[in-house]
Amino acid sequence: MRIHCVAALAFALATPALAGDCGAWKASIEQDEGGPTMTASICSSDRPDDVLLITCGGEDKIGLRLVPAVGDDFPPHGDMNYKAPFVFSSGLLSAEVTLHYEAMDGVMAATPRRDSELVRILKSEGPLTVTDKTGTLPAATFQLKGSSKAIGKVERACYS
Repeated sequence: MRIHCVAALAFALATPALAGDCGAWKASIEQDEGGPTMTASICSSDRPDDVLLITCGGEDKIGLRLVPAVGDDFPPHGDMNYKAPFVFSSGLLSAEVTLHYEAMDGVMAATPRRDSELVRILKSEGPLTVTDKTGTLPAATFQLKGSSKAIGKVERACYS
């Protein structure tokens, strides 16, 4: 379990969002297990060790990865198939998405369609609040400044 936390921490520390500014999205080439990939990222303004990442997600989808700052007791009960409903909300917009645990990186992930309500929310104006409906992970707030441009850069890299 400790290896997963170390892998998630190493992955999170490699993202540009943790390099300092949690106020605006960044998009750049990052290394992952498949090699270099265009990644949009932001760290949480109230929990800077939590990171939200957007990558290619396959046919007409994006890869959404929430890298939570967690201890050795995550996922709950050591369940490597853990999944939980999360609410992504910004202003009057909200979408519920089930995220599943990816043990290799220690992240919560989903692959929503590019035309989904979630992607519209991620590209909107106001701050984004991500809430775990089970209460296992604390809520985190992410700024959306520059998100549309950064996610668009990922989409162009993936689907052009």
